[in-house]
This record gives sequence, C-alpha cells and structure tokens, in this order.
Amino acid sequence: MSRNLASLLASLALGVIGLNLVFSDLGAGESSINRIFVSAVFFFLCGIGIGYFNPRGWVISGLCAWGSTLFGTLIVMNAIRKYGGNALSAQEPPYISSGLIILLVPLSLALLGGYVGRNLSRRAAKP
Repeated sequence: MSRNLASLLASLALGVIGLNLVFSDLGAGESSINRIFVSAVFFFLCGIGIGYFNPRGWVISGLCAWGSTLFGTLIVMNAIRKYGGNALSAQEPPYISSGLIILLVPLSLALLGGYVGRNLSRRAAKP
C-alpha cells in the first residue's frame, strides 16, 4: 500500500515537470527537436523508475504524463468545439492532430517505460 502511495505521489510530482516540458515555450538556443527528444526521454525514464520500484503498480507510471494528457485533451476539445466534424481538416489552430500527439505520445511513453521497468525489476529479482 505504501509503495503504491509513494509511486502515486512521485508520478504526480514528475507530472508537473512533464507539464512544464510540454506546455512552456522553448528556451534561448533550444530547438524544438531537442525539446521533443528531452521530453520523450523524460517520460520514458519516469515510467521505468515507477515500474522498477513498484512492479505490481507499473500502470501508475501513466500518471507521470498527467500534465500533457490534460493539455492535449484541452486542445482536442477546443478543436472539436471550434470546428466540429471538420476538426481533422482545420486550416488554423487549434489543430486536433497536435492535441492528439500531445495527449497520446507522452502517455504511451510513460506506460511503455513502466512496463519495461516492471520487466527489469522482475529480471533483477531472479537469481
């Protein structure tokens, strides 16, 4: 129980950093490719950490991406509200495709990392 609570709190705290990576503007001299790479590695490593230290609750690692999931959902909902059935062919922001990417990619990476972390933990436990 305490391991699940610790994983939950760590995931929520790491999600704040993930929200900052997804939501904030690029820094001076930072490229968008660099930000995407750093964000992808961040979500994957967070998932590995949660999955490794809590193999039974590896799904909690998806909460590391709560910020990007919330932000992506808001973009998707805004695109649907503005364009309705034509949201996929929108000619100006908000674009539903970028919202879906922001929604699904970090969440998928965090969950994949959690699964990998769970498997690494099980492999390390075997003599």
